[in-house]
Amino acid sequence: MARLRMIAEELLRRYPDRFTTDFEHNKRALEELVEAESKYVRNVLAGYITRYMRRISAAAEVASPSEPGEEAGGSEAGAAST
Repeated sequence: MARLRMIAEELLRRYPDRFTTDFEHNKRALEELVEAESKYVRNVLAGYITRYMRRISAAAEVASPSEPGEEAGGSEAGAAST
């Protein structure tokens, strides 16, 4: 399994725009990119990539402000006008 994880990480480095948070989409992308020995191997790779992409997207949502008024630059503009 460690070898499959390394392959998935290499695919993510080489083709970052080809994968999303959708498992089915990632399976189809892997069909085009890799000659997997079996359906099991393709599904394991797609599952790892999907989990990775979901973690990245969740981290990006936490890091970004939830409302436009909460930006750091927004509060400075109001202070400069007073």
